[in-house]
Amino acid sequence: MQAKRYCATLESREESEFVPFVHELIGCAFAVIDPYFLSGIGVETKADTTPVTMADRGAEAALRERIAARYPAHGIVGEEFGETPGAHYRWILDPIDGTRAFIHNCFLFGTLIALERDDGDGYRPVLGCIAHAAAGVALIGHTGATTLYRRDGRQEVVRVRAPRALSQATVLTSTLPGSPEQGSVAETARVTGSAALARTWGDCFGYFSLATGAADAMLDPQLSYWDIAAVLPVVEGAGGRVSSWSGGDPLREGSLIASTGPLHDEILALLADTAAR
Repeated sequence: MQAKRYCATLESREESEFVPFVHELIGCAFAVIDPYFLSGIGVETKADTTPVTMADRGAEAALRERIAARYPAHGIVGEEFGETPGAHYRWILDPIDGTRAFIHNCFLFGTLIALERDDGDGYRPVLGCIAHAAAGVALIGHTGATTLYRRDGRQEVVRVRAPRALSQATVLTSTLPGSPEQGSVAETARVTGSAALARTWGDCFGYFSLATGAADAMLDPQLSYWDIAAVLPVVEGAGGRVSSWSGGDPLREGSLIASTGPLHDEILALLADTAAR
């Protein structure tokens, strides 16, 4: 049975229009973020106990300004400044995904940008971007392909690696199994303990690694909408599979498993078996 896909198709005219604009947005975010990285920036704690900095807020404000100037009718949902209603198209922004990495001088943080389209049955992602300011690289993906762009102008289409069993796989997570940060989901340990290699090279970088053929699965048991929307087109465009923790819609359930494809059912079975014990 073919795995369910959660992204709508990006039309060719949309690709011609919006992919160059996403590049503009990447540059806009990087211009704000770069001066703050490794600067000893001040950190605040939000009501949900997550950290936020001037870089997070400044980058999202700049992205919103650029989108509103070009597409005033489009909606925007961002982690830092909430929702601006719109029609037909909606941008989803996470200016710094992995703020904890950012404030600890770790290079794995990134910027997530998604474009969604409402065809009459609700918004679905059509275009997604995972961009890493510290490394100067970005992935832009849609149902047709996912492309890696480098700061020096080089680009290449990327694909997930060939399928392998979990016992031979590299599995990534954002936090240690059992950590309270993402709900203390003990099932994660069953999967990572069955893998050949498990590392917490997480947040959006884990999905970057998967989509570029360097890892086999990435697990996040608890996420927000803006953590997920951009990842789906990138992974699906690279030939990977995505689902929620239960195997359903990750955008509705707020959790995400991404894999090379055949490995997915093995992971879901392990999670379900562990949860049932």
